[in-house]
Amino acid sequence: MIRLGQATISLERREAFLDGRPLRMGGRAFEILSVLMQADGRIVSKDELINQVWPDIVVEENNLQVQISSLRKLLGEKEIIQTVARRGYRLLKDREPKLPVFNALASAPMVAQPPLVDTQSVPVFIVDDEACVRSALSRLLRAEGIEHRIFQSAEELLEADIANGPACLLLDVSLPETTGLQLQAALNERGLPWPVIFMTGHGTIPMSVQAMKAGAVEFLTKPFDDDELLGILRSTRQHAATAFNQWQRVQHVRQLAAQLTPREREVLPLIVGGLSNKQIANQLGTSEVTAKVHRKHIMAKMQTRSLVNLVELYGLISAAPSPGPSSLS
Repeated sequence: MIRLGQATISLERREAFLDGRPLRMGGRAFEILSVLMQADGRIVSKDELINQVWPDIVVEENNLQVQISSLRKLLGEKEIIQTVARRGYRLLKDREPKLPVFNALASAPMVAQPPLVDTQSVPVFIVDDEACVRSALSRLLRAEGIEHRIFQSAEELLEADIANGPACLLLDVSLPETTGLQLQAALNERGLPWPVIFMTGHGTIPMSVQAMKAGAVEFLTKPFDDDELLGILRSTRQHAATAFNQWQRVQHVRQLAAQLTPREREVLPLIVGGLSNKQIANQLGTSEVTAKVHRKHIMAKMQTRSLVNLVELYGLISAAPSPGPSSLS
């Protein structure tokens, strides 16, 4: 076992623990950590990390940045993974865990950060009324090891028992009763804005335009090339995982904010606005010491140590609510 800040890692067993508790870490994140650990303090370039972690997939640099950011949060100490400007990343393995900043608030409830969803765990839902098409697509995805479910109608999908989470759809436009476009609209209304790849045997330009305006990722005309479809699915599942992880993060921050007292919720936007303790006290008609205590409590409950991060968290919960996962049943 190797000690990293407050965490311990076993590369052989692919296990991680934080303060003795199992740490849920996505497959990509663990691969990045493994590469950095095996580099033994050497700076690993972004290209090298991407080539080793995503050997057969073309990904953007921001995917790496998202995984690095999640690793820092999971390990409990941002400085463990050092960013070296214009060169890459380096793991500082010999750091000792820091003591908590707010010892007086150690009894405050901690809201666990939800585990990140890996692209490989995003299922594909196939909806087509032609049995031969469903079978062919199922064989293709099974050969690629892609989790999937098949449905012969929009109604069957809408009535299915599907757990909350990310997914993407391979959806026939011309279904016999509820059409593909109507199903897409129904899912959006239920808070399930899954990315959709539409399929059709006789697509028209107006139909494809309507599908794209409704948020479709792609509009494929049957028969289509398997390699082309797999490439589109790869990027679509990646998008679905990223969007779901962002949604989970917003929910996590809202859970943290729910712990604030009414007075602390009043103080929070003043802190984010850059006001000093003295200015906050003057505005609320209280003492500077009281304002300082409110600030410490807010930082502890929001699980952050920096004003910059607090501003970022406040921005997430202040934005207009976005649709998110909800049960189909």
